[in-house]
Amino acid sequence: MDINKSLPGAKKRISNEKRRECLKLFEQGYGYKKTAQLAGLNTYTVREYKRRFASGDNSWANRGGTSRSV
Repeated sequence: MDINKSLPGAKKRISNEKRRECLKLFEQGYGYKKTAQLAGLNTYTVREYKRRFASGDNSWANRGGTSRSV
């Protein structure tokens, strides 16, 4: 089943490309509201990315794109 289909209560996956776009905008000094507007993403999602970015955690920007060690 494709998670991106419109099911009631289903969450859409945000592409790594959009996440990296957010990261670049944060690095340029944009806030989460303007970043969300420019990237076309939910403000609350981008706010969480901004909080993680501010703490030095950029792992969210390439989610699923790297292999994980167990």
